[in-house]
This record gives sequence, structure tokens and C-alpha cells, in this order.
Amino acid sequence: MSTSKRVTSAGIDRRGFLKLMAAGAATMPLALAGCGSNQQAATTSAATATTAGGADISGAKLTFVGDDAFAPYRYLEVQADGTQKVVGLDIAVADEMANRLGFTYDFEPQEFTATLASVQSGDTSFTMAMSSNPEREETFDFTRGYYQPLVGVLTMNDEVKTIDDLKGKSIACTTGTVQNKFISAVLPDGDIHTYDGGDQCLQEVLSGRIDAYLCDGAEGQSMRDANEGLVLGFLDRSETKDYVGVYRIMAAKGASFVAAFDACIGEMLADGTIDKFIGQYVGDDFKWGDDTSASGTATTGVAAN
Repeated sequence: MSTSKRVTSAGIDRRGFLKLMAAGAATMPLALAGCGSNQQAATTSAATATTAGGADISGAKLTFVGDDAFAPYRYLEVQADGTQKVVGLDIAVADEMANRLGFTYDFEPQEFTATLASVQSGDTSFTMAMSSNPEREETFDFTRGYYQPLVGVLTMNDEVKTIDDLKGKSIACTTGTVQNKFISAVLPDGDIHTYDGGDQCLQEVLSGRIDAYLCDGAEGQSMRDANEGLVLGFLDRSETKDYVGVYRIMAAKGASFVAAFDACIGEMLADGTIDKFIGQYVGDDFKWGDDTSASGTATTGVAAN
């Protein structure tokens, strides 16, 4: 079984506090999936995924790099002993893959802007909740998608549902994200402000310095639930589909474990495991249901199951 890296602290910083509140609002469990009594079934699954993916990664030691203030995908939760632990949808998926495929990993918290460079610098690192595009595919390999995101807009007043609703507003987004690229493309003359992390964007809206935070929809849902007065709107996928794809696992070009990861994601989509985690950490409205066709295929030349 894989365990995520613990972050110890005598107190909780502002970012951790926001995520703790979000966790409480969503009634997130402390236990991570993929442990204990499922080990025998996981061993069988690992053999299947290894055969399909064409790579045996049993015994490999990997590093999961990513922001730990990106609820509900990754966020800090206080444990009984006062330490903080990273939990969330991505951690649950990564732990289940580790259980099925037999690898271990450490979680290394980093701001989004540092993540791409960290993953690119080695062939044993990966990150999650990433969309692929032609530019990224020149440098990175991706699995098929495991989650379909919505673009959310957080404000302190009116609910924003369309791109037209954003015109004339000051807009915050995290540097380099698909939301950043999307809004820069559709509103090239907009009043757009970029920040290193989503918690900074949130604070700008809460303080009244910025009108709207353009974010991942599930992240926005957690932030709204944790902060009284915030209003969350979702842009229709018809407006965002050309810019915001499914969330995938990303690694350096040629990383040996991506094929096995991709096959395992396909298996977990088919057997309902990923939908179980999505319902647990995000909400039933975000589940795939019977149609996972939008998950696509890996960008490494790996055939989809």
C-alpha cells in the first residue's frame, strides 16, 4: 500500500485552514482507499494492468508532485495526532493504483507553477489533474482522462454562467492553468490577473480586490462551501470544450510507468472505482456514469482498453 507524505506542523496556515474547512463541509473521510482486505484482488488487478500496459512497475518508487491546496483533488487534513496529511480524489486514485500495480510513492507539495519543471526533470515523477494539449504533449506523456472538469467562477455577488457575464470584470486565475489559457484566448482584452496558487486568487476575491476567480469547478465548490458569501457559477462545457479537456496523469516524456498507469486507469473506470472516489470526494453530479468515452486515450501511443 502506498501512503502520501505527511506534513507536520504545530498549527495550521491559512491555506491549510481553508482546505480543512472545505474538508469538513464535504465530510471527507480520513481513510484512504485501496488498503487492507482488498490486497488479494489488487494483486490480480495488477497482473491484468501490467499485461495490458506492457510494463511491470511492481517495486518502483515514484514521486507525486502537486499543489496540496487544490481541494477536492489534494488538500491537507488534520489527523488525530495533530499532524496534517494530504488527502483527496487524486490521492485516493494514486493509492488505488499503487495497491493494484505494486509501486510506492511519496507526495511532494509544490505550487502549480513549479510542478511542470519538477515533473519534466525526472522520469520517476508524476502529477495529476492535468489537461493535455499539443504544447504540453511535446514535453510530457499523459494517461487517458480519469475526471471531467467544469470551469467554475467564484464571485462575491452575481452568479456567472457565460463568458459574456465575465466581460467588464477583473478576473483572477492561477498562472499556466487551462483556465488561464482559456480566458486569455476568449477574452484577450479582459482584465486578467494571474497568481501562483488558487488560495491567492481566492483571497483577492474575498478581499474585494478582484471580481471573479476563474477556477476548476470542483475546487470552486469546496471554496464556496468553506467561505460564507461566495457565489459559484459554472460555464457550460459548450463554451469551454475547446480549451479544457479531461484531467489526466502527466509524466515526463518517455517515463516507463505511464503505460501501466494508463491501463490501470482504464480498468478503474470500467469497474466503477473512479466513480466511487468522485462521488466520495467531489459529488455524484461529477461522476462519469455509464459513458466514459470522453476519457479518450493516452498521448504516448498506448492503446486504450
